[in-house]
Amino acid sequence: MATTNKKHKPYLPDDIIYKILRRLPTKAAVRMSSLSKQWEGVWSLLPSLDFDEGGNPDDYHHHNFVVDTENLLRHKRFVNNILAKYLEYRQKDNKQKDVLDKLKIRMARFHTGDVTLINKWLDFSFETSVKELDISLRISKLHWNIEDGGFWFYYCISRRTFFNAKSLTALNLEHVRIKSFDHTIHDTSLSLLPSLKTMCLKSVVFDNHALFSLIRECPSIESLSLASCSFEDSLSSSSLKSLEVKDCMAPKVEVDEAVNLECFTVVSSQLPLQQISLRRSNNLRYIHIRAQHLQCISLNGCHQTVKATIDTPNLVSFYFNGYVSYSNFHVKAPNLKVASIRLLDHWDEELSTIDRPWKHFPTLRDFLKEFGCSKQLNLLAYEFKGIIFPENFRKIFSSPLPYANVETSLHALFNCTVSSSLLEKLGWTSLLTALPRDDTASWLQVVWEVLPNSQHSLFAIGLWSLWNCMRVGTEALVLYGECLEVPSP
Repeated sequence: MATTNKKHKPYLPDDIIYKILRRLPTKAAVRMSSLSKQWEGVWSLLPSLDFDEGGNPDDYHHHNFVVDTENLLRHKRFVNNILAKYLEYRQKDNKQKDVLDKLKIRMARFHTGDVTLINKWLDFSFETSVKELDISLRISKLHWNIEDGGFWFYYCISRRTFFNAKSLTALNLEHVRIKSFDHTIHDTSLSLLPSLKTMCLKSVVFDNHALFSLIRECPSIESLSLASCSFEDSLSSSSLKSLEVKDCMAPKVEVDEAVNLECFTVVSSQLPLQQISLRRSNNLRYIHIRAQHLQCISLNGCHQTVKATIDTPNLVSFYFNGYVSYSNFHVKAPNLKVASIRLLDHWDEELSTIDRPWKHFPTLRDFLKEFGCSKQLNLLAYEFKGIIFPENFRKIFSSPLPYANVETSLHALFNCTVSSSLLEKLGWTSLLTALPRDDTASWLQVVWEVLPNSQHSLFAIGLWSLWNCMRVGTEALVLYGECLEVPSP
């Protein structure tokens, strides 16, 4: 009986092929597709695509800045054989387009000839309801060094880019330029990126007000990271919970109305960042600031349990308006000149029982000690008795502030008086002199010696503190037990 030997081609069901390719990196899946006609194009249906050209953009140039033709052709093959081929496969497929979970495109040598292809990729990804988008379009440093025009080689992001990006939840952009959206009337229901939660921007150049406009289009954003970016805008977002700014070309970092912000990080090693300002961030719990050239910090509103680490060797001015009872501050600022502290803590419950140990004093002392290097400290507290340290406490612990003399001056508009009993209780030498200035008011000047053997320096409390103090009953301006009482008018 004759037998026939037929060669059978290996066959796998389409769903098995799909599962195999789904477990492979995108480049490997593309190579596997060449095994047979059945496998061809299956990789284009994967829910997650990672196209990474790899390499360094400057590898395309020799040391004498002559273009390396071989590497340039490799880039062209990457663009045409992978990126363009994928779109071709998807356009041939008449079936309903699958949802694309994640798209990553990283070019090592982007140039203006690639703009059309990148536009097609972005349009396609948004049509397939992409959730995560990661785009990096690096250019050669030859373009970076061109003054007043090098950034024009960057791929530009505009309002048109995100017209159909409603599904996007995570956005990573690197080496691109973002134009101002020029959208004066803003309705959150019409936001371009209503679902975006996380945004990471690296080496991004912003046009004027472009960063502010971009964030305004993200009403649900919770995490924002800026690294090596260039911007001048203030940041404002009621949904933002985490903000990270690292080595950005920005003269100042201003955050306003970030009512849900919990974590704030700024790192600036060499760039001339000079000012940080946070306003109305009452939920802020973690602060990390390390900035070589920073000169001014203003923290207006933090959570009562805030933990802060501040390393600023050239800081000269610090303003704090918040709670310290449960906070934890570590400040390294050897050149600090002025620290203005406004305490919002209310110690009514503790102060109601005179005999009980007051738990906030150790925390308060630790907090004040962090500003012991300051040449001048302005302190305002709503409940002055809460910052007059008990005698037993002062016997055990030394003063947290290295001042020898304290000098306060105020205008006696509200019949201000000095409590001698409080001064005597402190056990320090005091001197009271009245200096008349005119017929309707007099000036009181109080000087007392805090640490007789320490180096002499002056401490001044501004008049603005006193006027704020007048509104809430009997209050005082105090420095580690030195008190000027102000009766209610």
